[in-house]
Order: sequence, then C-alpha cells, then structure tokens
Amino acid sequence: MRAYLPKPTPKKNNLAYLPAASRTISLKKRLMTLVIIVIFLYFAVLFAGQYWRMYQLQKTLDELNAEIAIVKDGNEAMKHEIERLHSPDYLEQMAREELGMVRPGELLFYFQEGDNLPQEE
Repeated sequence: MRAYLPKPTPKKNNLAYLPAASRTISLKKRLMTLVIIVIFLYFAVLFAGQYWRMYQLQKTLDELNAEIAIVKDGNEAMKHEIERLHSPDYLEQMAREELGMVRPGELLFYFQEGDNLPQEE
C-alpha cells in the first residue's frame, strides 16, 4: 500500500494572508481612543495646575516660617532685656550712662572732645 503524499505546491512567497483582513480601524475604536486621550490630557492639566498651586503655597509657607523665626528671635531678645531691666545693677548702670546720675558723695567729670587730643612736644 502506498501512502498518500500531497502534491507539492509551488512556493511564490511564504506569507500567509488572512482572508479579507481589513487594515482600517473602525470609527468606534478611533472615537474611544480620542476620548481616552482627551480624558488623560484633562487630568494631566488638572494635576499640573494643582501641583503649581501646591508649589506656590509651599513657598509662601516657607517665607512665613522664616518670618516667624525672626519674630521669635526678637521676642527672645526682648525677654532677656526685660529680665536685665529687673536687675538693680543694670538699672544703676543705665542711670549712670543714659541719665548721668551719680551716687551721693561721688564726683562726675565731663570731658570735652578737645581734651583727649595727644599733646605735641
């Protein structure tokens, strides 16, 4: 018995084509792709706007925090000044320097600017 052998077909090219394959994309698919792209762009623009607003608010917050730090330092300096003002030694020093006060029995000397000149020989 002889085995069945199919007839060899002539080879023109090795490509297989699908029957009636259409290379055009349907209108429905194009419309869906367009809608998805538009939605994506909308959310991208929305995100970029919110990110910019957050950046501006963060910058303002940093400026305010720097200003708060400066004011706190000023407050600390004023607290130390108030504490010094309650000290009797500091009050006496300020009275002598600012007001020219002296204790009873002390002599106060005032010098003119010309008195401090070096003397020529």
